[in-house]
Amino acid sequence: MSEFALPDTVNYGEQLSSLPKNTQCLNIACAPSNLQTATSGSQIYFDLINRGFLDPQSMYISYTYTLVSAVGAQMIGVPVYTPFNRVEVSVASQTIDTIQNYNIVMNTLINGSHDVAQKYGQQASYGYNASTGVPTLEQLDGRLMTVNEVGTFAGPLLTILSGSEKLIPLGMMGSVRITLTVDSLSNMFTTAVVPTGFTLSNISLRYKVIEYGPDVDQAIRLSNPNGLTIKTQSFGSSSQNLNAGQVGYTELIYNFRYSSIKSLIAVNGGNALLSNKQFDSVDLTSSNGDYSFSVGGVIYPSKPLSTVTNKAEILQEFRSAMGSVFDKSNNCSINSIEFNYNSTAATTTYSAPAKMYVGTSLEKQIGSNSILSGVSSSDSPISYRINTGTSIGANQSTVTLIVNYDALIIVDPNSKQTVVKT
Repeated sequence: MSEFALPDTVNYGEQLSSLPKNTQCLNIACAPSNLQTATSGSQIYFDLINRGFLDPQSMYISYTYTLVSAVGAQMIGVPVYTPFNRVEVSVASQTIDTIQNYNIVMNTLINGSHDVAQKYGQQASYGYNASTGVPTLEQLDGRLMTVNEVGTFAGPLLTILSGSEKLIPLGMMGSVRITLTVDSLSNMFTTAVVPTGFTLSNISLRYKVIEYGPDVDQAIRLSNPNGLTIKTQSFGSSSQNLNAGQVGYTELIYNFRYSSIKSLIAVNGGNALLSNKQFDSVDLTSSNGDYSFSVGGVIYPSKPLSTVTNKAEILQEFRSAMGSVFDKSNNCSINSIEFNYNSTAATTTYSAPAKMYVGTSLEKQIGSNSILSGVSSSDSPISYRINTGTSIGANQSTVTLIVNYDALIIVDPNSKQTVVKT
């Protein structure tokens, strides 16, 4: 009789492993340690508990907002993230992660990773459109406020912790703090109706911590005498100004130093004269130029992205920065109107912002969890190259570069020292 292996679907004798008997999951609701309400300029401190292992995919923030304004205030971006312009993570008072322009980063990532159905399903928590009326497909950006509106938002909190591929050993690290900084009112709303106040209250960071018991903790320490190495990822962001009326070749320099950059995304934002300000991303060339990046003296992509010969390829290249172009779940919510806004004089709206994002992937190998497969910028800064035969428009452009990079969190469980290599 020939030997064969039973298919998994009918292998009823397969031994199932079990968790250690002392395993428990703690569902934590963490309030700020320094305040009860926050307004523009406030810093919100969340101190994570110093025990167990953090589930990185469980972190989300929730809060109540109170607006002081006449009817018709227009909130821009993804409303749940719009109030926050900076997020910082520190361990034992040492900063290990900082994401500047956090609201712009999250607006770009949400538009590049969620289709309209996914945004529709998150309308109540992300805050799109309004709390009354059924939204159309064109009402899944920004929010139209009622007079002195009060409501609640909630959404995942993206940091270097949430990007981890393994649980974060909080009990073996120094004290972990997450700091959120609240943006100015002028950066949150269009100029149609100017609010006089926006207050956050009932602020909470929710996450899950898993405890396996002292036996498992000891086994982890003994089996990793040189410390725990955790692969993760995060985002860097910086902005440069481009003068109004610029024409010809321009190279914007961004001084990022990372050893493994996975992708780059440029947001060709406006200033206060564009409805969505830095959240907008227009075609600065008005279909008469090209874009590219330079990292370590190498041009990415090797052939610049031309708005003259094939502007549509810029959208597919942006999708490659978010993942595989063959992945049906790698979606975006960018329609042809939003993609084709030209110049810094474009007439955008809070509900139909400009989304002509210029992005590209720098990974040498896609889909590997065990390899740092990105490109290094350790020896030289990154440059964003804009070549246009037409003026960028009558207004200044604030160009934000978003860098997705690999990082390693190295934890010494005995001394509780934590080092991050980027």
